[in-house]
Amino acid sequence: MMNESKFFRQFWELREQTLALAESVSPDLVDIVPSGFNNSIRWNLGHILVAWDHGIFPKINESRRIPQKYHFMFPKGSRPSAWTEEPPAYEEIVSRLRSQVDEIITASDGKLNDLVAQPFLRVKYVRGMFTFHLREEEHHLNCMRRIIAAAESAPAVE
Repeated sequence: MMNESKFFRQFWELREQTLALAESVSPDLVDIVPSGFNNSIRWNLGHILVAWDHGIFPKINESRRIPQKYHFMFPKGSRPSAWTEEPPAYEEIVSRLRSQVDEIITASDGKLNDLVAQPFLRVKYVRGMFTFHLREEEHHLNCMRRIIAAAESAPAVE
């Protein structure tokens, strides 16, 4: 079984990859939803933020840290085309993603082997929530890479 420090390092390293992509993408591409996709890079980053916020803090009996607005705009199944208000600034999302790592690690330290306070699928332990969300973040990171590739290869609109 992986010890906590290795587990947390895996989370930190994956988040660094997510942030590197977020900070390197052209501002012109963050809200593009290419043909064949439902969501944008901004949506994927907001979703990662919300998923970790909802998937960890309540499971260790702590309050979520992200404003409620995020939880309404970026849940599973949502999409930018259904938004009725302006999304949070891209820079704000990226900043929250950066600070979230330390918040989650600090709050979860010593609790990975604890039972989750709220049931989630078949996950019984906080460690399982981390495993689930690491896979989810990796999935969304790959989605964003595909969005960038599709947007960059799309013919220019005149």
